[in-house]
Amino acid sequence: MPTYDDPVLETYIQPSSAFGATTEIQTYVGPKGKRGMVLDIDLDITADMVGTTTVPEIDVGTASGDTTYGRFRLGTTATAGYTVAQGAARRASQVGGNTVTDDTPSFQDYVGHVMLRTAYIPADTPFVITRKAGVGGTPAGTARSRVVIGWF
Repeated sequence: MPTYDDPVLETYIQPSSAFGATTEIQTYVGPKGKRGMVLDIDLDITADMVGTTTVPEIDVGTASGDTTYGRFRLGTTATAGYTVAQGAARRASQVGGNTVTDDTPSFQDYVGHVMLRTAYIPADTPFVITRKAGVGGTPAGTARSRVVIGWF
């Protein structure tokens, strides 16, 4: 039986696509009777993330675009997206060294950059992974992404 020290880990993989220009959503339900916690979000970028008002992001929440359970904004600032030249592989848990505030790994060099373990996903309740398009200019960005959730 899994405990908080030994969760059942599930990785939710989203295939490579141009979500930087067109928002994509997927709805899931975790293992029966278990509640979940977003432990990490990572991606492999194959085309620069672009949005001059807001960069593309990956959200985990109760509905499309909701960030209740986790968020990874895909840029060095809210308006400057990650590029392939900066390194294609990105992992939310390693951005900026992450600080832990109230047991919540976060990196707030700009508002909402990285938020992990923000709340439990309730047992037997649908949750949504949103790959949210950038806003402003000519939004773009292609990547394969993974969301790692520990179920207890």
